[in-house]
Amino acid sequence: MAKRSPEDEIDLLIDNLVDNAKRGADDATQRIIKLLDKYLDGFQLSDGTFVLSEQNSRLLTGLDSEIAKAINASTYPSSVSDIVRSLPEIERLSEMVLRQYNTNFSFDFDRLGVSQLRLMQTETIVQNMTGTGLTAEIRQPIRDAINRNVFAGAKVTDTKARLRDFLLASESDKMNRMARYANVWAQDGIMQYDGMIYDRFRTEYAPNSIRYIGSLIGDSRPQCVRWITKYNGKIPMNKLQSEINWAYNNGSGMNLATTKESFCTYRGGYNCRHKAIPVFESEGEDNE
Repeated sequence: MAKRSPEDEIDLLIDNLVDNAKRGADDATQRIIKLLDKYLDGFQLSDGTFVLSEQNSRLLTGLDSEIAKAINASTYPSSVSDIVRSLPEIERLSEMVLRQYNTNFSFDFDRLGVSQLRLMQTETIVQNMTGTGLTAEIRQPIRDAINRNVFAGAKVTDTKARLRDFLLASESDKMNRMARYANVWAQDGIMQYDGMIYDRFRTEYAPNSIRYIGSLIGDSRPQCVRWITKYNGKIPMNKLQSEINWAYNNGSGMNLATTKESFCTYRGGYNCRHKAIPVFESEGEDNE
């Protein structure tokens, strides 16, 4: 069996961690649904519809903490911890990638200061997957929907059904709502960390080109197709800014934080699985 390249090792690690996060999100979703079914039964009703009362106000106030308990009781938090614990392994593999693509250039990996990057990215991953990101996409919409239905005097059965529809996958979706976001948060969290290391290398050593690598699939974004086909995966550094401009004007899905300085971090945009590796190309290979 052929030995896997460090790029393939990164991809395999990401696949395993993302799958684990999606399973955790599935578990959390089922626990939230079970909680809401039981929790809403505790509200004061009149002929099956919500009424305005002190009891219902108290239950609304306590809803957030109950949802948090349901999520924390699932396997989702441990899947997030696994992602954070994977970052040192990403560092090891990223160093191997840089050395593999820069065989004729000697560099000191310690100069990149990846420990600082790791602290920053750990905070980003945790905030997205368990903090503000999770609140914005899951907890807040649930709370707002129940608040509206209580004040509108909606039927409790209709409220339960709408919340299930909100949380569960539709016929056209392969993943439920929380799993979809966990998939993006986990994948981007790891891929962006890999790219942050490459951006630090680019800043520290000023290579003259970017290797844009990865497969093209049916829904690959226009900018990714362009960079792999037009440039054969080799973007000269002196053309990088114009290519970023092209992507903003003609492409899709670009992260608005993408600049020449952060290109390796954000690459083709949200959920992009391509890698942008800074390299020192020989004069005949830089596509100028």
